[in-house]
Amino acid sequence: MGSSPGAGPDRGATAAPATDLGTLHEFHGIQPVLPVTDAARAARYFRDVLGFEIDFIAGEPPSYARVKKGDRTYGDPVYIRLWQCGQRDAQPWRGEIVIHVGRDVDGLHAAYVKRGVNVIEPPTSQPWGLREFVIREPDGHILRFCGYL
Repeated sequence: MGSSPGAGPDRGATAAPATDLGTLHEFHGIQPVLPVTDAARAARYFRDVLGFEIDFIAGEPPSYARVKKGDRTYGDPVYIRLWQCGQRDAQPWRGEIVIHVGRDVDGLHAAYVKRGVNVIEPPTSQPWGLREFVIREPDGHILRFCGYL
């Protein structure tokens, strides 16, 4: 016998927070981050083979890149971040999701700290024009929250 949606305990779930932080801080868009062995080579592959355009390549030597495809004429553009890395830490890295925040990245960070979120990188202004912080959720996935400087 099955149960109806919402019936019974939700394993591992906690009560919903009173404040809707996604709306308050204007979350918009996500960008997957792929671990690569050579960021510049990977960006060229996405451009030359898959038809993306290189949005930027950062670092000297290059260690981070972003490619994109499309514009707002027929929907939102697709962005993919390419992060040159080896072993990031003791846990294997599966990639990450970047979540763009429309306002107050530092306020969102403070709200997450109050809620006991596992922050692994504090808010930092990056040379590519974003202020970012990083969390690890309980299953080990990385979420990077960022907003424009």
